[in-house]
Amino acid sequence: MPPSPKLTVRRQRGSRIVALACTILIGATGCSLLPGGAGSPGDSGAHSTETPTTPAGPPPALVPGGTAAENLPFFTEVLRRYGAESAPIEGRPIVDAIVAAGFDRAAMQVSFDRTQTNLVADFIFVSVRIADSCLLGQISTADRSVTAVVETAVGPDGSICIIGKTRPLDW
Repeated sequence: MPPSPKLTVRRQRGSRIVALACTILIGATGCSLLPGGAGSPGDSGAHSTETPTTPAGPPPALVPGGTAAENLPFFTEVLRRYGAESAPIEGRPIVDAIVAAGFDRAAMQVSFDRTQTNLVADFIFVSVRIADSCLLGQISTADRSVTAVVETAVGPDGSICIIGKTRPLDW
């Protein structure tokens, strides 16, 4: 017997609540952007995981005025290069590296370096909003691995990439 319409609606609401809860927790916990990983926000956007150290063809470049999807390869490369260095995996220097690469600081968000219990965060999340889309990046503090995706901006006016409390970009 097929499920009742009420049960189907409850399941859909439950799935949305789980996805929203993980999105809210991204800024404060160890949720991951890895496709299919624990806490993955879904597979709705373009994805790029670690890029090879010797890419074939010309290196990716910033596409001024381009879409988030067009700038995903360059954003991923900037994060990958940062992760390959010995600089600390912390929000401020990551933001500075992305700004130095040509992205707009005013369109960025970054998670905190430490959890609410004062532990080192498992991941640093950083975003750049481009129009109604977001470049979302994650760098692991444990192994310096990088993941980047494109997702749709959220919020009442479509201006939020990382839901929850994020670090002020006040430097």
